[in-house]
Amino acid sequence: MTSREKHLSREYAAVYSQFDSPLIQKVRSEAFGEDIGQHSWLIANELREYLDWLSLSAIDHVLDFGCGPAGPLTYLVTHSEVTATGVDINAAALSSAQKRVAAMGLSDRIALHDVSGKPGLPFANESFSHIISVDVVMHLPDRKKSLAELWRVLKPGGRLLFTDACIVNGVLSDEDIRIRSHYGISHFVPEDFNESALASTGFTLQKKEQHSDGLIAICSGRWQTREKYKEELVDEFGEAAFKHEQTYLKKLVELYSDNKLIRYAYLANKPEEAVNR
Repeated sequence: MTSREKHLSREYAAVYSQFDSPLIQKVRSEAFGEDIGQHSWLIANELREYLDWLSLSAIDHVLDFGCGPAGPLTYLVTHSEVTATGVDINAAALSSAQKRVAAMGLSDRIALHDVSGKPGLPFANESFSHIISVDVVMHLPDRKKSLAELWRVLKPGGRLLFTDACIVNGVLSDEDIRIRSHYGISHFVPEDFNESALASTGFTLQKKEQHSDGLIAICSGRWQTREKYKEELVDEFGEAAFKHEQTYLKKLVELYSDNKLIRYAYLANKPEEAVNR
């Protein structure tokens, strides 16, 4: 792990360790409108739409690739009859996820795995009926390799649903990229990159929709709510951290409102006749 990767890992660990504090819950609840425990650009209405896309049934076993604190994952399980598995590389995120799963009485239906430092996923071929991955792929250094691994563990006929918030659609300055990459190493790709990566892996793209509006709403809501609770946030995290986060949120509203960056949701399937390579 490089020094920058270690620094960013600590940044995420700090976020996740405070994820369920009373202050952060208060900010999150007001900013998101409907708090489902997400730490991404996902709004609740989008997740409900994604559940419709997947058409889940009681026999399905779903993998959440990059589950974080497991907000969307626990929502998915409580609103369907599936069993599920969540994986992540951040110990603080998984600790928060484990507490959430236990508190909601879902330990018999959700398994959580730390996959940090592992060359691949610790699952057999064709283990999962469907896979979701919310705002994770932009942090993967080798997207095609990751998609190939998801292909391996997905059953034929299964669906992969993922979002990508780093699609370039305009001119970005070095400052734009630096601020946008505040959380996690980000990999920016052009339009149609993901379509090509999916096709080269063997997936068939079924649906693609632009979902930047939710991101803009979340960033605006978080910025405004954080201003409301500025004194408390500064007391807890410091002035520099508060200003840094506000700059980040304001920049994102600008970039996505101007369509310089776009967030897309993709639904792809592994054909029934597919065989693992």
